[in-house]
Amino acid sequence: MSLSHKLRNVAIVSIAAATVVLISSCASTAAPAAGASDAGSTASITAQLDAVKQAEQVQTTWTGPTEGPKATPGKHIVYLSGDQSNSLDKAYGDSIVAAAKTIGWTVTTIDGQGSPTGWLSGMNQAIGLHPDGIAIFADAASLKDAIASANTAKIPVVGLHAAAQPGPSNGLFTNIQESAELIGKAQVDLAVADSKGKARVIIVYHGEYQIAQIKADAMKKELAACSGCKLLEFSNFPAAESAQRTPQLMTSWVSKYGPDFYVLSVGDNDFDFAVPALNAGGVPKTGVKLVGSDGTAAAYQRIREGNYQIATVPEPAELESYQAIDELNRAMNGAQPSGFVPPAYLVTKNNIDAEGGAQGLFMPSNDYKQHYADIWAGK
Repeated sequence: MSLSHKLRNVAIVSIAAATVVLISSCASTAAPAAGASDAGSTASITAQLDAVKQAEQVQTTWTGPTEGPKATPGKHIVYLSGDQSNSLDKAYGDSIVAAAKTIGWTVTTIDGQGSPTGWLSGMNQAIGLHPDGIAIFADAASLKDAIASANTAKIPVVGLHAAAQPGPSNGLFTNIQESAELIGKAQVDLAVADSKGKARVIIVYHGEYQIAQIKADAMKKELAACSGCKLLEFSNFPAAESAQRTPQLMTSWVSKYGPDFYVLSVGDNDFDFAVPALNAGGVPKTGVKLVGSDGTAAAYQRIREGNYQIATVPEPAELESYQAIDELNRAMNGAQPSGFVPPAYLVTKNNIDAEGGAQGLFMPSNDYKQHYADIWAGK
């Protein structure tokens, strides 16, 4: 930010349908396109471009839960943010507060300050508040003992991007996110298609998060299967150090490799610091192409303006925040997790204003707020 969860339902099928088309013939697990010998073939590249167009389509169908426990007002929950200086972490917190308010719940937000030490301190503080539930945007493996303490105290803990995979693990009632592996593969497949099978790639990740490690490993594996592509760097550093490290790294990479390469990151936040360095260095806008994930407002703006970044695979922060409230409500009522895994979506300049993009957010057009409101009202 690997354990596999055992939840298999229609939501996962939806992810496969929406994203497997992105897994090109350069993927080790996919069959080659007809007439294609490797990822650099004309037939394969055509298939990848078609796949990108399909993945850009709007998401109008609701594949999430349609029933669950009625919500009782008056509950108090804690949101442990991984790092409130990160725009995505803050966006989840704001959305959790808004979702909880609709059913008369209150939320206390604690800043984990971007490090395992800060997460542990924040988690202990959260437990000390004796809330009805806790939602964490921090790595669950780093908080194993603290989560166990919460479980002992009968406080359910729901993760947001807190583990390697969606579903229950590491003491979490459930973990909410898209498939990290499919996100990582999609990022590489876009770069391969865009470069016509000749991508030179730098992968940036933050190994203190399990989800980040899974994304990065998936990228590396996917790229290795592309015979005409080359991995230039596999760069790991703490997310909290991105502001200091990213500009220096970007400058050194341009000097070392020259222009015409791709940087794939596990989070769009890294590019907040990459772009100023590229601009300062006079690098042409097409000289370095950035492909991210998470879908921050800044990423949307960069893609819209053609400011180095060409794509992101966003997480639906508001939808997943509503899901976090729903999962906590299920836990409080002794129900099972919903098993819902949000389908993946690819944002490029072609669809930058769709599905909430005009507001700089990924908000699927599947009426998720009303679906959850109906569940909580007992309809």
